[in-house]
Amino acid sequence: MKDKVIALDLGGTNIRVAVVDEKLNILKQIKDKTISDNPTKLMEKLISMIKDCSHDYIDDIKAIGVSICGVVKNNQIGKCGNLSIDHNFDLYNVLKKEFKIDNIKIANDANCSALVEARFGANKDVDDSIFVTISSGIGTGLVLDKKMVDIAFEGGRQITEYNNEYYENEYLLSGNGIVRLAKLNQLYVENGKEFFDLLKKNDSLAKRVYEIWIRKLSIFFSNLQLLFNVEQYAISGGVMLSKDLFLNDLEKIANASISSWKLRPIKLVSAKFGQDVGIMGATSLVI
Repeated sequence: MKDKVIALDLGGTNIRVAVVDEKLNILKQIKDKTISDNPTKLMEKLISMIKDCSHDYIDDIKAIGVSICGVVKNNQIGKCGNLSIDHNFDLYNVLKKEFKIDNIKIANDANCSALVEARFGANKDVDDSIFVTISSGIGTGLVLDKKMVDIAFEGGRQITEYNNEYYENEYLLSGNGIVRLAKLNQLYVENGKEFFDLLKKNDSLAKRVYEIWIRKLSIFFSNLQLLFNVEQYAISGGVMLSKDLFLNDLEKIANASISSWKLRPIKLVSAKFGQDVGIMGATSLVI
């Protein structure tokens, strides 16, 4: 197939640029560290990386899709805290002018991931679905009737209470959040993997922290289901490396908490696209 897409995955840590065909084959991909403190230099770097990656395919490029870690509405980028972007980051018009391409679409990264999982991934057999990534933070994207809901859906920013203090959900429940929650309970671990390794060994303090974490995370999913009543959740992120330890518990407890409501059951599955979900999500915007 001749037509190709430039897919740009702009995260808080890394930038990935790829040339992808309409069958989701990655033909070429390059990766570099994100510039997180200078939007002007970041823009320059993005243009340079796109040119480097697409040089051999430039005559076949018909569209550009961008997945970005921040607020996006109608292709206009708003606040992206991890990139020090507040406003005036007009990537859409810069790309249009630089590459003379009309089919350019930009969306929030979790929304892109939700779309590609709904069209081609774990949620392709259902109409209404949610994508959740639980890694350094918690990202959520919503698809209803196979269509991406293009809003700033910051599920990880919802507020939870613990020990008479208020926190964002992801501060305590993400991969990094587990480390913070453990510390609040006098358990000191470097990362989520270390925590789950202790859990495998039946460490008593790790088990106590786990009970707090799994119940709070279950409430997070229960609230999502009360709001949107979707058919399935595709879950991604670093904590899924330990899914055998918690996924069944998470689904069971979350469903128990909404049992009095006549809702669809909460069904949790592993997302199909791993490290390539950003690239695939960006591609799905424009094919």
